[in-house]
Amino acid sequence: MTQNSNFDNQVTQNFSILGHLKNKTATHHQIAEKKNLAKHIIDHTITTDQYKELLKKNYRVYSAVETYLDTNKNLLCSNLQSFISLEKSKALKKDLDTFSIDLTPISDAGIGLPANVGSLTGALYVMEGSMLGGLLIAKHLKKCRNLSSNLTHHFFEGNPEYHTRRWKSLCKILENRSYTQEEINTATHAAIKVFESFY
Repeated sequence: MTQNSNFDNQVTQNFSILGHLKNKTATHHQIAEKKNLAKHIIDHTITTDQYKELLKKNYRVYSAVETYLDTNKNLLCSNLQSFISLEKSKALKKDLDTFSIDLTPISDAGIGLPANVGSLTGALYVMEGSMLGGLLIAKHLKKCRNLSSNLTHHFFEGNPEYHTRRWKSLCKILENRSYTQEEINTATHAAIKVFESFY
């Protein structure tokens, strides 16, 4: 039994890594949405101070995860490497600079994930998926009366068609690749950890 289990762990699986990630992280995704300050953008009640805290929280997470992905991207195939950049954290920095917020005290302790294909895939899945949610938030920002109408939003801004096309492209790449059961489990663990960092 043990030998068979170990062997099964090593063989490649053709079932959907995307379906597994979606199902196993659904609860954590929902909790992140409920606890994140972005919910106050959706109901148009967010204050300027809450918005600043949201930007700082997002900067901590995106900076840590993007740095992790960028540092270890050579472990991934070239198609997946093309999705990795520091652009999201750079956009958040621009937003924070608007409020003259010092980034020095904003800790960058890293995300604490191991450097392997599964973990990188899970983290990338959450990062790219979050941009779709960001498009919804961007629509509501203009209706938040407590925020200055003169604010230029860099992070919550983007081309819906571009981000939707980008997400579909990522999904297609992941679906066409084979992953071991161990890699799928590792990807799920990493995705959950990234979701939890938004709590």
